[in-house]
Amino acid sequence: MEIEECIRGRRSVRHYSDEPVSKDHIEAVLEAGVWAPTGMNRQPWKFIVVEDKDVIKLVSDEAKKLVSEVMPNMAEMMDSEDDVICYRAPVLILICAESDERWSQVNLLDSVLAAQNMFLKAHELGLGTCYMGFVALLKQKPGILGTIGVPDGLELMVPLILGHPKGEQPPGERNKPDVTAWIK
Repeated sequence: MEIEECIRGRRSVRHYSDEPVSKDHIEAVLEAGVWAPTGMNRQPWKFIVVEDKDVIKLVSDEAKKLVSEVMPNMAEMMDSEDDVICYRAPVLILICAESDERWSQVNLLDSVLAAQNMFLKAHELGLGTCYMGFVALLKQKPGILGTIGVPDGLELMVPLILGHPKGEQPPGERNKPDVTAWIK
């Protein structure tokens, strides 16, 4: 797959089949992540891979509670038996970095760059991904993070899901670049 096709074809996937993701594919996605650019070559990322359906459900349920508390206008949507957080994806990956106030912003940006590489590699492999912004709210619940494998001293940076897409993904559309200034 050419890079242009990969970039333009990748979508946020919210419907997954029950087919498990092979360990080889998960490892290939993680490997792509560590090749992302990183500030001062610190490579701060640590990965937690969750395939246990009960743990993924716990993450979804706890995130739904937090979304309802923090964003009351979304409470009705969260009051559902459906998994409106992790979408029953077979894999949840948490990109974490050491908790260090001095490097917090750089660690976040480095982790986002790693996630983008992971998204593109997953798409190349025929897998789907989606950034899980609501799961990031679990930073407010260190006890829950510990339950799902995030040790003390690590901070959750980027949560994402991974799996085999269920059905075709519609083509996307983007606006043209909005260049505010071009200084020569």
